[in-house]
Amino acid sequence: MAFLPLTVAEEGPRPAWRFPRARALAAGRWPSRLGFTLLVCLVASTQLLFQPSLFGYWSAREVALGWMDYLIECLCYGTGALAGAAVGERLMPRLRRGPGVIVLLLLIAIGTIAGGAVSNLNYGVSRDYMLTTRFIADTVYWFAIAAFVVLIYALQRRAALASTRLHRAQVDRVALQKQTLEAQLQLMRAQIEPHFLFNTLANAKRLCQTDVDRGLSMLDNLIIYLRAALPQMRDTAATTLGKEVDLVHAYVEVLAIRMGARLKFQFDVPAELCARQFPPMMLLTLVENAIKHGLNPSPDGGTIDVRARLDRGDLIVAVADTGVGFGAAATGGAGIGLANTRARLAAIFGPRADLSLATNTPSGVIATIRVPDNPSSTLAAA
Repeated sequence: MAFLPLTVAEEGPRPAWRFPRARALAAGRWPSRLGFTLLVCLVASTQLLFQPSLFGYWSAREVALGWMDYLIECLCYGTGALAGAAVGERLMPRLRRGPGVIVLLLLIAIGTIAGGAVSNLNYGVSRDYMLTTRFIADTVYWFAIAAFVVLIYALQRRAALASTRLHRAQVDRVALQKQTLEAQLQLMRAQIEPHFLFNTLANAKRLCQTDVDRGLSMLDNLIIYLRAALPQMRDTAATTLGKEVDLVHAYVEVLAIRMGARLKFQFDVPAELCARQFPPMMLLTLVENAIKHGLNPSPDGGTIDVRARLDRGDLIVAVADTGVGFGAAATGGAGIGLANTRARLAAIFGPRADLSLATNTPSGVIATIRVPDNPSSTLAAA
């Protein structure tokens, strides 16, 4: 009874063991194979106990002794088939699949015949005995059992290999999706940041011609923003909520000079939450959307309110604006920034994080990000 695949070439490279027996024992195969062989032989030997009127002609002691003799005979056949399969396993890597299967079955047959011969040594094994109906029938019976077990194991092995390949393909696909997502994020930053930079420089140039103090103030705030933003862009794994808040604060300070009284902002982020880890650039994306699609279309502008709190082990960061609200702006956009943020949250945290949008009162939108509190290992892995 041998656990042996029809082809071992699919199992990948084998370790170079000096002794085959040591390799097999280290792989943990032979103890389980011998145990399974013993179990099959034990089950097969019990057919002797179900013969009609057995206990009517023989005593319980005689039946037990007869059963033990038959069990020993079964073990000889089974271990002989196992030995033949073991030799076939050693030869299989050197042969092609078709000839290898034929050689394997031939060796199992030889092992079965040898085991049967050993079990009948007390009868005096001879050519005439080996041609008897009983010996041939027993040999064919045990060869069929061994071949069936080998076939079942080969099918199971192929299924396991296919499952392993599928799992590896899924892992590679997830990794590729993460890489694609980060590449899309970098592309989006490359498109957005120069646009913001050029607009700000143009406004600073115009202010320096009309209002030098405000122009210089815009340039100072732009420098502060770039100092905070550039390290964040290079860090694609994780940063802290405090750094993200500083980045957003520098960003709105720049826009406040351009928008004047139309832009007001306030931050309600407790100091104890500033050291919490938070994905980079997500908070800035929410603030950018709020200003572009909420406050800019409104003649009176509005207020940006950034708040953070803990809720049952989760870090909740919300950006509320008092702009025109859902669907009222002509610059509705395609939702790429929010879709990208949701995809990044799913890639990093799975279902443990989410981005939700709700209507603000009396006007505007509230965008809320929920992430697990301080998931340092998750963010580092991402």
